[in-house]
Amino acid sequence: MNDDTTHKNITDDQLAPAENWSVWRQGDDGNRFLIEAGLSEEVAKRKVAEFESHGHKQLYWATQSR
Repeated sequence: MNDDTTHKNITDDQLAPAENWSVWRQGDDGNRFLIEAGLSEEVAKRKVAEFESHGHKQLYWATQSR
């Protein structure tokens, strides 16, 4: 017998690998560049904070791939 109460609804985010974060940079000229991919959320955000702490004028951010 199949008991539906034992099944959990799993979202796409839960199925995605944990190491699907990327770090990006946008220069003063508006061009965007991938710095590194295949990171965990924690590592990606730490790298962004590291780059931002150097005081460069570029914009850095972390994004999750699906």
